[in-house]
Amino acid sequence: MRTSTLVTNYLQAVVFAALAVRCYLAWVKERERRSMHLAWAAGLFAGSSLLGAITNSLYNTTKGQSAPRWEAIVSSALIFLAIYAFLLFLSDFIHYPRWIHGLLILTTGLNIVLTIVEQPDLRLDTHTLQIVAIPGVHNPIAYRTYLGYVLVYLAVALGVLAVAFLAYAFKTAGLARLRMLSIGAGFALLCIVIGLLPRLLFGHPSAQTIVHLLDVAQYVALVSGPLLLVGFAPPRFVRAMLPAGIEPATSGS
Repeated sequence: MRTSTLVTNYLQAVVFAALAVRCYLAWVKERERRSMHLAWAAGLFAGSSLLGAITNSLYNTTKGQSAPRWEAIVSSALIFLAIYAFLLFLSDFIHYPRWIHGLLILTTGLNIVLTIVEQPDLRLDTHTLQIVAIPGVHNPIAYRTYLGYVLVYLAVALGVLAVAFLAYAFKTAGLARLRMLSIGAGFALLCIVIGLLPRLLFGHPSAQTIVHLLDVAQYVALVSGPLLLVGFAPPRFVRAMLPAGIEPATSGS
């Protein structure tokens, strides 16, 4: 199971790294605001994915090993910054009020501060596959409450991205529609993964249920990568299949 997880983690990291490289090359070529925001978002997301894959390689949780505290902080910060960058990219062609931009900056900063302040006081028992408390850890906010907030935030952010891109798809045609559908579907799958996690944290699932949920979350997340890659940076053969339509975002050839 560990080998399968590591392979999946690295496949995800490779796909997101390929997306980041293509978006960066598009920005270098076009020097547009949208392509800059997209390159920033994809790079941050790829960095978080790669860091997670490397950490899982170095530390075997099935043997009770845990990654250093700084890794969790950096990985979480990268995710929050990536979500902000994707929402900033979305605002490049679906405008929303200035106060929302300010709220996003404030929320992203707060999330990073909470990531630094809050210390894990829960762990997965590798023998019983149950969530158990870590004694001696004291947080300003109950850690389960903090995790619940993070999951709600990520679900809402990813849900907004999914709905916005899927809705925008019906205003376009040809390649542009395919791209928007792929992006929306990719974010929707990531939202589904987030939606599975509360069952692990706040329910009392059996060991078999936990294994099944983790497997489903792992493979659903893996599918999201290629969808986002096709949407944000479609390969040449995909571009050749359909007329361009109205391109709402830049991506490079």
